[in-house]
Amino acid sequence: GPPSMPRRRCAEGTPARSALLTFKLMLPLLVLGGVAQARATVVGAGLVLDFTYTPYCDDVDELPAFRADEGYAALFEVIAPYRSLCRVPVPEGYTKRPAWPSCLFTLPKANIPKAQVWESESIKADQSWLKVEPESVVLPRDGGSMSARKFLEMLPEEVDLSAVRTVLDEGAGVCGLGAELMMRSPRSQVVLSYAPHDTHTNQVQLCLERGVPAIIFSMARYQFPVPPASFDMVTCKWCWHWIGASSVGSWFLEVDRVLREGGYFVMYASVWHSYNFRDQVETWSAHLGWRRIKGTAKDMAIWKKPDVVAMNTGSFLPCPQWEQEQPSFRRFHVPCRHMGPSRAEPMSEHQDMVGLDRDYVQELLTLMPEAQSFTNVLDANSMLGTFGQAIRGALPNAWTLNVQHVKSQEYHHISPNASDGKLKGNYAAMSNYAKSVGRDGLPSVFAEGQVGIYHDWCYMFPAYPRSFDIVHVRHVEVAHSNCFHTAVLEMDRLLRPGGYIVLTGRGLSKKVNPTVAAQLGWVPAQGTEHVVSVAQVYRKMGGTFE
Repeated sequence: GPPSMPRRRCAEGTPARSALLTFKLMLPLLVLGGVAQARATVVGAGLVLDFTYTPYCDDVDELPAFRADEGYAALFEVIAPYRSLCRVPVPEGYTKRPAWPSCLFTLPKANIPKAQVWESESIKADQSWLKVEPESVVLPRDGGSMSARKFLEMLPEEVDLSAVRTVLDEGAGVCGLGAELMMRSPRSQVVLSYAPHDTHTNQVQLCLERGVPAIIFSMARYQFPVPPASFDMVTCKWCWHWIGASSVGSWFLEVDRVLREGGYFVMYASVWHSYNFRDQVETWSAHLGWRRIKGTAKDMAIWKKPDVVAMNTGSFLPCPQWEQEQPSFRRFHVPCRHMGPSRAEPMSEHQDMVGLDRDYVQELLTLMPEAQSFTNVLDANSMLGTFGQAIRGALPNAWTLNVQHVKSQEYHHISPNASDGKLKGNYAAMSNYAKSVGRDGLPSVFAEGQVGIYHDWCYMFPAYPRSFDIVHVRHVEVAHSNCFHTAVLEMDRLLRPGGYIVLTGRGLSKKVNPTVAAQLGWVPAQGTEHVVSVAQVYRKMGGTFE
């Protein structure tokens, strides 16, 4: 980055006077929600962003507000709540990934600095998940204790994979299942995977670097941030160990909520016959009315959710309407069963917007000569998902993680502890609720065979740095004015060097001008003058992209 931006060195003596002054200036704003730096000013009715003095974070891979030694891991395998006041630096030697599908199995070592630690010190080090070579990281197609290819071969004929478009893979590790399915049918199936940030470290980063959709999450404790009936299949391959005996019921209710009527739930684990796990699972599946599919292999169990869900009033209470709103990342499970309609149909205006976005995307891609090699796209406010649909038609191997922008009903505060400087807060209180900013288009996104999540841009996004080739920002209206800094820093963190950010419409896009872009190390895309009336398009520099 620009040399004027100092690197934060919290562990090395006394901070520089300028850094200390910056902290004092922004302390009142930090308590109100994590503003990026203190040099924002109000001109007229608008907020002017300035990242000139924003320091760099200590670690190229760490989540800026997540430290295992600060106690977050006890409750937040999901994501730490607030954004630290720093930019994530680019690893030395960061470079372009191989083209699809080679990127699924071989990655530049410089792009994943912690892979060596993951290979040598993780409890999975002896399971051949990955191999670190001098210049690359290799992820064998048949690696791990149960390869994805073998797992799929074990499915009985009754499981009709041709009818499966969206899959949720729980506790996905390095996303072998997502890689296998999307390599077989990149345009017809998409797998959204998740794994916690725990002792297995940065598994989700490996997933995204491979080109597979994934987020940091733990569904054992929290509701998954998607609409009901979103997935055709939910898989749990070796995910039992983080569920816990006391969480089986709430976890099963959440699987039931996100699985569409007629969808499949597939579980594989050698503990299927032990720890009283099987009894609990079969009890809950029976109460939910799921049908067990016969003829499965040893250690595998498959259920089909009925096409019409009947409420067993002796077992569950239906969720009230207010309990069926969009979940957020810190919303805990609720002891009720969702009884809403099945998967929604695309909204009536969807087709009109598809045509408009198809032309819009084609024009944008003329500014991105490398776009044919891109795989990971983030739409920060997807509305009906038509931008992602246009991307899927234009780029052969790309998928879009669609974000339905929401506003949390409760805006929780944290404050520094004066004695040790660490951020403290009432984390147990963060079971907040969320409401869509504008019309909720995420049901339409899943109806079209895409994936997405609900997210409030005042919070950190549940992914590691350098996750996306394109970040599309259209009409993003943040809930609080001091969240503009947080949102811009998050999008910079999520964007890969060599990738592009597109800013258009009202809200956040109006706050980023060429001066702000230059402070962040973004340069105008070549030929931008031809579409300046439509959008601002910048390319992020860093690593070998200079």
